[in-house]
Amino acid sequence: MFPHGALAVDFFFGLSGFVIGHAYDARWGAMTYRQFFLRRLIRLHPMVILSTLLAAAAFLLTPFPGPNHGVSAVRMALTVAAALALLPYPALPDRFEDTHSLNGPTWTLLQEYIGNVAYAFVLRRAPRWGLALLLVFAALMTIGGAVHYGTLSTGFGWSNFWMAPVRLAFPFICGLLLYRSLDRLPKWRLGIVPLGILMTVAFAVPFVGPAGDHPWNGVLEAAYVIVLFPAIIWLGANSPASAWTGRACSWLGRLSYPLYIIHYPFIYWFIDYATHGKPTTAGAVVWAAVLLPTMMTLGWLTVRVYDEPVRAWLARRVARLPDVPGSAGAADAKG
Repeated sequence: MFPHGALAVDFFFGLSGFVIGHAYDARWGAMTYRQFFLRRLIRLHPMVILSTLLAAAAFLLTPFPGPNHGVSAVRMALTVAAALALLPYPALPDRFEDTHSLNGPTWTLLQEYIGNVAYAFVLRRAPRWGLALLLVFAALMTIGGAVHYGTLSTGFGWSNFWMAPVRLAFPFICGLLLYRSLDRLPKWRLGIVPLGILMTVAFAVPFVGPAGDHPWNGVLEAAYVIVLFPAIIWLGANSPASAWTGRACSWLGRLSYPLYIIHYPFIYWFIDYATHGKPTTAGAVVWAAVLLPTMMTLGWLTVRVYDEPVRAWLARRVARLPDVPGSAGAADAKG
């Protein structure tokens, strides 16, 4: 239904750059490097820990293991240790060539941390013209990689790992530059709901070429990242939300990161079922019907019972940072 849906990652990197600038540009001077990195660790890493443990349990307890699914206790322990640190590791059996095969989406969290480090040490000091020069280079790399692979849905496997920082670079820098240039840009707006519809339609556009790996498909996806997504962020930043839309966005914003980081082990279960479980159409429908509400419910329980309480406790007791967010609506919320 959404051939280009994987590019939601690139949109997120752009949104992340914008939000980082909004949340932290004005704090430097009163905020130290230690405080900045503590804030980011408190915001992101509690869910990394929980999702890694859930993913390890899901791998070991899959209902449909393949013939080579088992791994030694030592390898599993080393894999979990690397996953907790967001470091890449050799792919587990039945997990393709993923660099973070215990929980696939965590490859993007590694890139997020890289972006945060780059922001703290380099990008926060860069003038707008310096960011613009970096943006030109990043755009050329994005286009080159997209044309080479015929898609930007790369960076998560060992054979295309070099594309991970490429996918981060342009949107993250562009989001930061957009934030710093808002006062110089026209105050055009489109509205949150129309922008959401626009993005949904863009994701649903068919691939160029039969398999989604044609060079012109790469050009299309590069245009999404370089033109469409920055425009959506810019228009969205100028678009007020109604009370109802604001509440919906707040709820979805609270849910987005926990759901994103815990959902993929269940996708692996579905893949294991499709690969090794002698699937039927009816069985696949039942699995899908059960998995979706289960993931949504678990995501929301995680927000209320674990993520927000743990972050609030860490902010008060460990980091002594009373303004680190523990609920929705804060400036440095993840999504």
